[in-house]
Amino acid sequence: MAAAARPGVEELALLEKLLGLPRGNKYGVQGERKVPVLQTNNGPGLTGLMTIAAHLVKQAKKDQLLGSTAEEKAVVQQWLEYRVTQVDGGSSKEDTTTILKNLNIHLEDKVYLAGNTFTLADILMYYGLHHIMVRGLYLFKSET
Repeated sequence: MAAAARPGVEELALLEKLLGLPRGNKYGVQGERKVPVLQTNNGPGLTGLMTIAAHLVKQAKKDQLLGSTAEEKAVVQQWLEYRVTQVDGGSSKEDTTTILKNLNIHLEDKVYLAGNTFTLADILMYYGLHHIMVRGLYLFKSET
């Protein structure tokens, strides 16, 4: 299966590299929505982009990417949920416009999504928006 058909799997491989983890995890997808699955050696597989991403962060011993305080952890989770429900779920031009406007408003006086430090929310939001931005630039070029 091509990587483009498995965007979550591709993102997890990129996250592994960013975290400095050795390659070797076996990823797959399940269902119509191509939900990522991580096959584990010791226990049941893990399902879902955010679940697997949090597991990789903990495996890399970089828990600070999940937030430092209880409030920051909740905000990171909020943005990870936004990524899955809004960014991944949005398919129309109007959805994309709304998502980008919401992010622009939120980031107006901030550098990072979940506080004053770089977190998993920033990483996965970037991965989730990258293809939208590339597609948008391509569409913009073709209209001019």
